[in-house]
Amino acid sequence: MLYNGTQFPSAYNGGAFIAFHGSWNRAPLPQAGYNVVFQPLTDGKASGKYLVFADGFAGGHLDPGQAAHRPSGVASGPDGGFYIADDQHGRIWRVTFNGEKTAGLEPAPAPPQSASSSASSGTAQAQPPEGIHPNAGATTSSLPTPPGQTQEQVALGEQIFHGQKGGTCAGCHGASAKGSPLGPDLTNGKWRWGDGSVPSIAATITKGVPQPKDYRSGMPPMGGAQLTPTDVLALADYIWALNHQNGR
Repeated sequence: MLYNGTQFPSAYNGGAFIAFHGSWNRAPLPQAGYNVVFQPLTDGKASGKYLVFADGFAGGHLDPGQAAHRPSGVASGPDGGFYIADDQHGRIWRVTFNGEKTAGLEPAPAPPQSASSSASSGTAQAQPPEGIHPNAGATTSSLPTPPGQTQEQVALGEQIFHGQKGGTCAGCHGASAKGSPLGPDLTNGKWRWGDGSVPSIAATITKGVPQPKDYRSGMPPMGGAQLTPTDVLALADYIWALNHQNGR
């Protein structure tokens, strides 16, 4: 959105506000986005690097399924105020400025890296009214361990699955691994390409699924990520564990 309002300092006039909805597939790089940035423009062309204008929407979870909020759109009101829409919980923020109109561009402070962090712009911060999910920060300690494997491997597999260690799994299978329109449920004990053992799960991850039985798009080897054999085994351990909860 090009900003031509009068609410903000003149340094923002003619520049562009952009909502970064949030990534899931930047592996092996860390996931990014979940913020709103400002790009200075001169004569319609970039006149410097963009700066992060508002951050902290994800609440410490840079994952489409676990993020507290995901900025999806920006708009300017008649009074020059600025609005940010969220499509994760349907929230809308109204951002205003109080200060000297001659102030320069100011980036938002870096958000705390925790599930309780909130969206921030300038010096203003607000806790989400819907609260924090009761399972935020949960660990894999309650998951079973495959025979011959360790709890540490299951925990590593969880990190890989959610993109914290280079994986891309949650983007198609969902943050809870219960599936999405792009990929099947990995928790219901139904195996399409093996017998559900750790070796068969690892083999499917390694080879990929070029022609899925029930989905339109295939899965490239290792989900398109750069995983080591140790990573693949840990990921297989985690998926096995998800299917053997509660004595299943």
